[in-house]
Amino acid sequence: MDIKNISNHLNNNVNGKGPAENGSVSADKKTSANESANNVSDKVTFGSYHTSKSEELFARIELEKLNQSSFDKLKTMKSKISEYQAAKEVSDNAANETEIGKLLNNPEVWGEIADKIIG
Repeated sequence: MDIKNISNHLNNNVNGKGPAENGSVSADKKTSANESANNVSDKVTFGSYHTSKSEELFARIELEKLNQSSFDKLKTMKSKISEYQAAKEVSDNAANETEIGKLLNNPEVWGEIADKIIG
């Protein structure tokens, strides 16, 4: 052993690494560093996100909301018509007191209908 190599030899032993271990550890570190550089999994890629599917899902949700709203309006109008028809079977005066009956006898409503027909 040379005197020049004594300090290197002592430093390796102080760190708990022998000469053989030191070389293998640095080789292992280089190998694992290369592997981790090749296996990067936290990259952002837009190809994995399907924007067309999310847009389709959004459109379906909005369509379902509109359908539900229209169905609710239809149910409300159907119940008003049923009420008017039931009252009409009783008497004309009773039919005129329902909400539909009041709209049918309102001249402002007929004026709005005429404006829409003309315009």
